[in-house]
Amino acid sequence: MYEVQAGTQDKFHLIKGKPLPPVKVPSCWKELVEDIHRVKGVVVILGASDTGKTTLAFYLAGELLKRRNRVSIVSADVGQCAFGPPATISMAMLEPGAKFLQEVPAHSMYFVGSTSPVGHFLQTVVGVKKQVERSLREGAEVVVVDTSGLVSGGAAWELKSHKIELAGARCVVAIQKERRELEDILLPLERRGGIKLHRLPVSEHAKARSYEQRREYRRQRYEEYFRDAGMKSLSLKDVSLVNPYDMAIQEGDSNTLRRRLVGLNDCDNFSIALGIIEDVDLQGGTIRLETPLRAARDDVGLIRLGSVVIEDGWYDRMVR
Repeated sequence: MYEVQAGTQDKFHLIKGKPLPPVKVPSCWKELVEDIHRVKGVVVILGASDTGKTTLAFYLAGELLKRRNRVSIVSADVGQCAFGPPATISMAMLEPGAKFLQEVPAHSMYFVGSTSPVGHFLQTVVGVKKQVERSLREGAEVVVVDTSGLVSGGAAWELKSHKIELAGARCVVAIQKERRELEDILLPLERRGGIKLHRLPVSEHAKARSYEQRREYRRQRYEEYFRDAGMKSLSLKDVSLVNPYDMAIQEGDSNTLRRRLVGLNDCDNFSIALGIIEDVDLQGGTIRLETPLRAARDDVGLIRLGSVVIEDGWYDRMVR
């Protein structure tokens, strides 16, 4: 899916589904790499949609790998995930010496259950914190957090500020379209101290994507994730349904759950796999779903219901 390929010191390729021409690397990006290499720790990248956050995240990871750092990337944009399926916060561990970042596999997934953080702030910040902690526990020296494009308004301030705090960020990188953008988030961090701030301009290579293009990207990610999926039945005696919003099951009507996206989670609430509900038999005590999970797994203890319905053609629809 992605590849960072150093053709020269000044150019690299980022591949997202198809090849792109070489992109000239700004000098400020090179300086940022050296600063992170010295400090290590958690790096949070902020910016509006289509400002090149993911491109920068993979560039940083590639350059830090060259410097023999052990790096993880946390893809925290639930709608336009860098890797892993939509509606999740996924983490990838990258080993020193890797020449390419291509078809990055998700090392772990945290199911948020939505393709937008709006209405799911708590799940989003908890997911980021858990993935950062897991990265550090498994030996990452640098954790790069690629965030969503929600940056305007009080809700965005709350989300980003708490995400930075819970992640324990040592470095915050803000990609700004204009001088005042993101300053309501950055200025309190300056006064607190202990966090290195970097303000970067938007790369000239960043391109805007339409609603239709974003929707199509999610469609492709769902189709890719469920390509080898099959039908599986699980006993509701063996798993617990985590259902914080939808009262359909309590009211005895499971029809509204058909084609609902769910997380098949372990006892730590990390997702072993995702599934799409086909049927819930309340009387028989079974749930049947489409999932790439092959065999019965004893470590699946929770089924977390999401707020996304997968329709024909792998297009998604929010149910609230």
